[in-house]
Amino acid sequence: MKLKVLVIIGILFTITSCSQKKNMKTDNSLIAKEFKSYKFINDSRPGYYLQVNNQNCHYDIRVNDLNVGKYFDPTSSYSVRIPLNIRILESGEQAFSLKVFPFQGDKLSKQANLQLRLMMYPDMTDKENDYGGNVTLWEWEMPAIEQELPLFVMDTIFEAEVPFKIDILDKYALDLSTMDKDILSSEVIALFETKIKEFKNKHHDQNNWQNIYQRAGIQIYMSQERINELTTKPISQRPNEILQPLENFELQFYGNGKIVTLTNTIDHDSAIWWADKDSGKPISWQPFYLFKNKDTGEWHVW
Repeated sequence: MKLKVLVIIGILFTITSCSQKKNMKTDNSLIAKEFKSYKFINDSRPGYYLQVNNQNCHYDIRVNDLNVGKYFDPTSSYSVRIPLNIRILESGEQAFSLKVFPFQGDKLSKQANLQLRLMMYPDMTDKENDYGGNVTLWEWEMPAIEQELPLFVMDTIFEAEVPFKIDILDKYALDLSTMDKDILSSEVIALFETKIKEFKNKHHDQNNWQNIYQRAGIQIYMSQERINELTTKPISQRPNEILQPLENFELQFYGNGKIVTLTNTIDHDSAIWWADKDSGKPISWQPFYLFKNKDTGEWHVW
């Protein structure tokens, strides 16, 4: 296991809600065609998971520069087990990146601690036998904070073997750094506004959601029947949830600059979110990751 620890100061580019009004939509029909009759490389069905335990710190974790998890909540400790398969694109080395931020103030506390455990379940289809039992591949604990640091960064790799190869970003995705920044921002904002409007009006395009699910369905071994079942259920809004307007957000890039999204500035989760009607605090979110087709100029949902 190769390990390199760096300390850096991160700078976020914050965008306020000043979008141009455009009627834009995503289209995943082209991408979905590649996966509706997908043939796995072999019969294995492993599942990779990351157990994260943190105290007195916030974090941002990525695998292959895809979002694994962020934690910016006001609670000082948290424990979660995160599935990794949809961040794994093919067998081999997987790039792992961790950034640890102060829980309060601008310096990491000496009480800051974060523990990671990488696990693999051999057979995700074997539900009756705990998916074949879990195997711990790697355990890591953040070193004690002995001096004042604004940020702790760890980069490493791990090996994974999966029965699929997802290469749609290589085949279709535009390097977004080549786009004019103002045009990029206006198009992404317009797509988010369209999606929020759909949720507000309770518009549910089942065919579109089926197309979106196809890629992730391969990585977590969902049958077409299961995908069809999931897409019949629109995202419901509970009585105590209020869908929020698009404002106070950041442009965030993933996939080595080929995927873009908007995150809110409250907890750095998706800019499509619902707040508790009494407290105003975020209680649910809808992830919305986008990439642009380098040949057609169309936007697709990742």
